[in-house]
Amino acid sequence: MKTLKFLAGLALILGLSVFLGCGKKVIQSDVRPYSGPPEEKRMEGQGETRPQIQTETISPDKAAELERQKRIREEELRDKALREKALQEERARREALAREAALKKAKLETVYFDYDQWSIREDQKTVMVQNAEWLKANPAVRVRLEGNCDQRGTAEYNLALGQKRADAVKTFMEGLGVSRNRLETISYGFERPVERGQNEAAWAKNRRVDFVPLR
Repeated sequence: MKTLKFLAGLALILGLSVFLGCGKKVIQSDVRPYSGPPEEKRMEGQGETRPQIQTETISPDKAAELERQKRIREEELRDKALREKALQEERARREALAREAALKKAKLETVYFDYDQWSIREDQKTVMVQNAEWLKANPAVRVRLEGNCDQRGTAEYNLALGQKRADAVKTFMEGLGVSRNRLETISYGFERPVERGQNEAAWAKNRRVDFVPLR
């Protein structure tokens, strides 16, 4: 009886020893935690990858063709510029010819004055109106109003008198609607007589303002 109790106690001690030994063992597993695909790990370590820019290689033939097309465009632009310049020059030439023809046909008459006077005479106002109408019909023409005197008096006095006559004509023409920008004045005093005589008939022709068209 004692022998059975002894064996039962020994078996119990051995069982406890086996149980306690198994509890101390570390269970190892072949399952590893998921760390993402290898490519993602490489990107995390190296930073963000940049897309690669592919450059096209141009063949010599294509480069030559592009250069040829460029030369053609440049030549076309030069030809166009030359044509436009030629057209502009032709227009300017025609305008100059038309202006020259108009000047040749100009019917701008001289205005005459009394002795030592610069006011517009009544019998000369009709001439002034005709001149104004012609100028308004030919807006591209400018006019120089040249004041003149007869040979009596000093040079200084006649220069001043001739200027007063030219200014009086200019003011009258402005009143008739001719722009002052188209009118310029000058005095020649007695330096440009149309008659050399020393009598009233000659002097009357020299007391005048001439309308001289300008190109």
